[in-house]
Amino acid sequence: MFFTVESSARLHLGFYTISGGHTAYGSIGVAIEKPRVTVQARGSDEVEVRNLTQVRVEGDVAEVVKSLGLPGAEVKVLEAIPRHVGLGSTTQIRLSLAYALSRAYGMNWSVRKLAFTLGRGWVSGIGVAAFEHGGFILDSGRTVRGGRVQEPKSCEDLPKIVYRMPLPEDWYFVVAVPKGIRGLDEREERPVLEAPKTDRKLECELHEAVLTGMLPALARGDAEVFGKALTKVQRLVGRYFSRWQGGEFCCWETEEFVEAMLRGGAYGAGQSSWGPTAYGLVEGEESAKRLLENVRRSAERIGVEAEIFMTRARNGGFSFSLAGT
Repeated sequence: MFFTVESSARLHLGFYTISGGHTAYGSIGVAIEKPRVTVQARGSDEVEVRNLTQVRVEGDVAEVVKSLGLPGAEVKVLEAIPRHVGLGSTTQIRLSLAYALSRAYGMNWSVRKLAFTLGRGWVSGIGVAAFEHGGFILDSGRTVRGGRVQEPKSCEDLPKIVYRMPLPEDWYFVVAVPKGIRGLDEREERPVLEAPKTDRKLECELHEAVLTGMLPALARGDAEVFGKALTKVQRLVGRYFSRWQGGEFCCWETEEFVEAMLRGGAYGAGQSSWGPTAYGLVEGEESAKRLLENVRRSAERIGVEAEIFMTRARNGGFSFSLAGT
């Protein structure tokens, strides 16, 4: 029998704190319905991978097998998320593989124990929380001592959920992923994040946008106010990281897409993680379809090839099932 796990991407929406006291990089994010990861796995004496996608996953399978101390694995990868574009692919792929294989081998580990063992969730807890629970999430951030971010010593040290709520079913994201551009990977981002700079004015502005804007608006189902606050968070966070990414956004293509989203009627828009993925928030399927077409026309006008699609929040976590041979 194959153990099947299906999960999906996440959008990293920014931070509500970058360096405040003993906490850094309190993250904001949301799970989305697509793109998805679907893997099937069972125990084996050797490592065998059948990859039906265009995304390279063989290294992920090898890393999971090694980290969990398994003799081998037979794996089928049916769907995968593009790598290094700001959609959280590595966490979703590796947790999906690890959960399936842990069940195949009777390990019965928690998602957080698997995440810690795999080195996932060490920078942001959004990917792990999105995998397990879905929805809109704020995490508890990273511990800071002596001005430096501390590495987790156990799964209890991973960022925890401090706020989670499902997004309304009629809220849609239009997502644009420029082709041929990649964001920073984990090794590249480590020196950027290890010693956050304290900026009290920035912290106050982020807190205000999230605590008096995003969260109350979400509770009321007010997409317009939520979106405005989201855009403000994105601008503030982008300015902080501009010294490393050359501006508020990772590249001019992402900036063009964000501006196209806002011109086209999005309530809020921004860059997911290190990009290049851009997204815009609207209310209603017809509004999403109109924005989708507007963004596609913008891509043609500026001559940028991109994967552009519409999706909703995924308000639940991963799915797990058994499949035949």
